[in-house]
Amino acid sequence: MLLSMIAVSTLLQAGPLPRVLVYSRTDGFRHGSVEAGAEAIRAMGGDQFTVECTEDPSWFTPDRLKSFDAVVFNNTTQDILDDEQQRAFEAWYRDGGGLVGIHAAADTEYEWPWYGTFLGGAYFTSHPQIQSADVIVEDRYHPAMRHLPGTWTCVDEWYDFRTSPRGQVHVLARLDHESYEGERMQGDHPIVWCQVRDGGSSFYTGRGHGDEHFAEPAFREHLRQGILWVIADGWMDLASDENVDAAWRDADGWRMVPEVRRNDVQPRTFDLDSSDPAAPAEAPGVLVNQGPGPHGDLVSIFEHGDAELQLEFMVVEGGNSGVYLQGRYEIQILDSHGREKPKAGDCGGVYERWDEGREPHGFEGHPPVVNASREPFQWQTYDIIFRAPKFDAEGTKIANARLERVVHNGRVIHEDVELTGPTRGGYPGEVAVGPLRLQGDHGPVAYRNIRIRPLGSD
Repeated sequence: MLLSMIAVSTLLQAGPLPRVLVYSRTDGFRHGSVEAGAEAIRAMGGDQFTVECTEDPSWFTPDRLKSFDAVVFNNTTQDILDDEQQRAFEAWYRDGGGLVGIHAAADTEYEWPWYGTFLGGAYFTSHPQIQSADVIVEDRYHPAMRHLPGTWTCVDEWYDFRTSPRGQVHVLARLDHESYEGERMQGDHPIVWCQVRDGGSSFYTGRGHGDEHFAEPAFREHLRQGILWVIADGWMDLASDENVDAAWRDADGWRMVPEVRRNDVQPRTFDLDSSDPAAPAEAPGVLVNQGPGPHGDLVSIFEHGDAELQLEFMVVEGGNSGVYLQGRYEIQILDSHGREKPKAGDCGGVYERWDEGREPHGFEGHPPVVNASREPFQWQTYDIIFRAPKFDAEGTKIANARLERVVHNGRVIHEDVELTGPTRGGYPGEVAVGPLRLQGDHGPVAYRNIRIRPLGSD
């Protein structure tokens, strides 16, 4: 499988193109667009992936699957794999495979429990006549949605599902109930979603009923980017574009630079000047908040619920910053190298919740179990698995946020830490999804290789 921490474009330049298997077997209703869908995917691969198309379930063996990076269930229906083939597919997926489901993939394998988790329980139940409807895009940063308007008005066959998958998956778009007629599904109605779980990544789109839909440029790009997203193991890079505003909606005082170095003259700042003017220019890859003007927090366009985050950071002497999951729960960044008994306010600590009514003020901080901090001006890493708070249909919180694991420079510093509310300095209130926020108002700090991916509910 492809390495998770490398951008798709880099991967595609590094060796053979990723391979995609388009599987179109039907054991129930057969959409007339099956062949059009297979040909569209073959054409959209271009110079980014190659495509094999089949309706033969004998392809689902360990030996044959291991050569593919993604599998597309192209308007499949009913029972399409036997028990042995299902086991082979699950093992392949858990080893880093990627699954993409199109439209009738929700009318598939009703008795396969593992497959039900891919759908978040949202199996097909019915549909009204083909008509125009408004698709409300909820995630404007996901590559499969980034090119679309906030309201994507289009014609298709709109499925009703047994249940809403929200809370089990990361919802990318939902249907507007008022925009079409004949809906039988009650309440929330997601129509596009994705998730990373069980070692693999998956993407489902409810669109793709007819030949004409596979000819739509917007839908083709939607599907193509969904395939590329699972090939990249679900990672999205938030520091890969020279334009900071491409990934961050608040970026006051931040800029992209090729690299940062120790400033021996002023150790509380970075040296941003190249030490070798003759060296070829590098693509900007470091976010830094040093320079003139006010410096605020970086706030991402992407909003996450359950998520895995990987990033690198560098502090100056006395440096101070923080990573806020959903903008609310802070893991501290600080110049804490060599501190024997780190506290919640030291690097790696889960910053305290604040309560003015308690003495002393502040409570529920979680210090790291070990101080893994490096010296200033060295790159450091955080690997974070975060579980968002959960809410019932009425909006009442039924489960607290939780840090499943935090790894600092390769050492586990937190496991299964419950977060009963936002930490000091976090946004007020709690939400199902919220932005990543990187603190920038406490002096110079640098970040690079900021990657995040949405997780399925644990």
